[in-house]
Amino acid sequence: QVIRIRQNSDGLTDLEHLETELRRSCRCGPERLLIGSFSAASNVTGILTDTLAISLLMHKYKGFALFDYACAAPYVEIDMNCTEKGEQAYKDAVFISPHKFVGGPQTPGILVAKRWLFKNKTPHGVGGGTVVFVRRFNHTYLHEVEHREEGGTPAIIESIRAGLVFRLKQAFSHKFIMSRENEMFELASRIWGEHPNILILGNLIVRRLPIFSMLFLNPVTGRLLHHDFVAMLLNDLFGIQVRSGCACAAPY
Repeated sequence: QVIRIRQNSDGLTDLEHLETELRRSCRCGPERLLIGSFSAASNVTGILTDTLAISLLMHKYKGFALFDYACAAPYVEIDMNCTEKGEQAYKDAVFISPHKFVGGPQTPGILVAKRWLFKNKTPHGVGGGTVVFVRRFNHTYLHEVEHREEGGTPAIIESIRAGLVFRLKQAFSHKFIMSRENEMFELASRIWGEHPNILILGNLIVRRLPIFSMLFLNPVTGRLLHHDFVAMLLNDLFGIQVRSGCACAAPY
């Protein structure tokens, strides 16, 4: 069963609703596996999620806390074992898309997870390099999960590139990156937010990245301009590339 956790009035994950659903699920029996999967930051609004608070709740009810860092990873610190809010605030797994980093195109996706999650000794994708010993009637898979779960020839060049983009991020430090992101967010939100015909989606006073999803009003009719029309004008007249529509975030 998939349970969708709603947002609160600030546009953040409703922690009260999450705890209510966790309590209800626990009443179904101790054998029920609870897996919470959340975005560390919205791809649409850039609003940052309180991952520590969510992790605490998930672990309080013996669940797993998983986070998608596809949007947030280039900008924020990724701490799997942060104890700022308690020892149970650790993350069980995070998913990262390095292609969104500076210099990251053609890099592979990255899964960072606690070893205790990998209980299946048979790899998800069987292939060359996943076995340590093979005979006609039996075989033994590798014990190292990093190799067991990556059958076939790995993406060697792409993986090296992924390492380099993380090195670049570390060279600047996430604190410096976020300070620059905050400066750009304040500048853009102040100018665009004052325009009567520009509507910015999402709460502008919570922690967020400078990612803006906007609607544009026709000043004469008051109706919304078509997003493809706006994208064409920005590209053809000003050389500004934007993403038109909402391809990967249908709930919005």
